[in-house]
Amino acid sequence: MLTVNHDGASVESDLAGGRLACPGCRGRLRPWGWARERLVRHGTGAGLSLVRHRPRRGRCTGCAATHVLLGVELAARRADTAAVIAAAVEAKTATGAGHRRIAARLGRPASTVRGWLRAFAASAGPIAEVFTALAHRDGADAAGLWPAPAPTPAGRALAAVAAYAGVLAYRFSVATLAWQTAGLTASGPWFFSASGWVGREQHELALTPAPGDGKGGESAG
Repeated sequence: MLTVNHDGASVESDLAGGRLACPGCRGRLRPWGWARERLVRHGTGAGLSLVRHRPRRGRCTGCAATHVLLGVELAARRADTAAVIAAAVEAKTATGAGHRRIAARLGRPASTVRGWLRAFAASAGPIAEVFTALAHRDGADAAGLWPAPAPTPAGRALAAVAAYAGVLAYRFSVATLAWQTAGLTASGPWFFSASGWVGREQHELALTPAPGDGKGGESAG
């Protein structure tokens, strides 16, 4: 799987132009049909809705591997949008609320929310390490973007991703960029899965800068 821009027309253009790279061999991806349709829960409370998604597939011209192309608002193997998962992680790290209380607030099964929180906590160490390095590498003044110190590993991981979101927001000239968008953009669709931090790498940003000085372009979410 590969995280791509949320805009379908942009993905089609990138596939046709050979601008998407295979995460395995770095070969160019070309159009290769569609993945199985999936229902994804969007929103919470009165705004909760089920939306049908049928992700595009790409096939590598080098190694012939096929890859499902997930829009940046979606995470691999999750039946809820990244924004809802992120809200659960934020509630846990900011207030220490338990998974049952968070689940009730979001209108999701308690077991589902518990799984999200456990996966993020299990990956907190490598997430913090990777995104701290990315923020310092890509940010002209990463220290100025850093939130207050967090007392837990999950909190430190969230702070590191939030700092990198600030770096990307500046790079692409947008007012703000959600931290989960930055996470999925940089590390790929397995960002919210513990297994995503074992041998998987996105390699490329799902955001495309405009020609010129490297800033501008479209936001992925």
